[in-house]
Amino acid sequence: MKKAQDLNYQLHHLCIYDDRPRDSMWSYLRWHHGITNYFSGDVFHVTGEGHSDYTFLGCGGRAYQIQIEAPPFQFEYERNWWSRHGRGYNHICWLTSDARASMEQLLANGATEVMPFEEFPTYDGFVVHDPEGRWIEIMEYTDDTFRVQEFTNAPSGECGLQMIGNAEICDDLDAMVTWYQDVMDMRVLKEFGSGSDRTVYMTDKAYDPQERNSVFILQGARHAFEKQHREAHGPYISSIVYQAQDLQRAWDDALWAGMEALHEPAVDEVTGALTGYLREPCGGNSIMLRERFAA
Repeated sequence: MKKAQDLNYQLHHLCIYDDRPRDSMWSYLRWHHGITNYFSGDVFHVTGEGHSDYTFLGCGGRAYQIQIEAPPFQFEYERNWWSRHGRGYNHICWLTSDARASMEQLLANGATEVMPFEEFPTYDGFVVHDPEGRWIEIMEYTDDTFRVQEFTNAPSGECGLQMIGNAEICDDLDAMVTWYQDVMDMRVLKEFGSGSDRTVYMTDKAYDPQERNSVFILQGARHAFEKQHREAHGPYISSIVYQAQDLQRAWDDALWAGMEALHEPAVDEVTGALTGYLREPCGGNSIMLRERFAA
């Protein structure tokens, strides 16, 4: 069996489930985003159960993106999730160099199957739960030319906005940091706080602060909106994470674009970084907007 270090896991996208993506994405487009790809039909997969409707958007970063997926969805397990949770952040996807070997490796190390390994027209992939129940998608490109388009790693708009990753709310922070280190070869960039109020910034081995600055944040629920969502849905994918060169301008631009204020920008007691939180229009989950992060 291959080890995590042999599978070249790289953060790729966060998937949002939304039944009105053409309306909701306008707030992202107005907030300095661009559409990198729109996919439907045979590019991905069409079954008798449903079809694919995927729109990928990026903002200022080279690799990490959001994917908005709309009903009726392809598979029963997706529709079951939709019936329980509705609009929300559904899964995080990692690229790998060997999806079949990855399936074996993850299931042998505490993951549980959601969607079995399948070969699609342009990629191979599967979906599992991490030990706390969040969905992980693994994807291996198999077509010589097919790729989700990447932007150059350059801040977007006058505010210098960049989407850099996502955050998750954990029940057992230490256990999940260890699991993502040991089982998916994630590395700790920086840890903030002490005791129960801690935030851990992680990434994959392809991280580069100038050219590929994708991060993966694990933390406990501290804000009221996080605790409320945790109570209703369990451990969950909590925020898309952005950084900005001019945070106040980025905040003002977000409100103008259609995001809603959840927590006004203030110095975070744990990280020491100027940070604000917004509610986004697709999943109804949160956006973390912070000053520039330096590992």
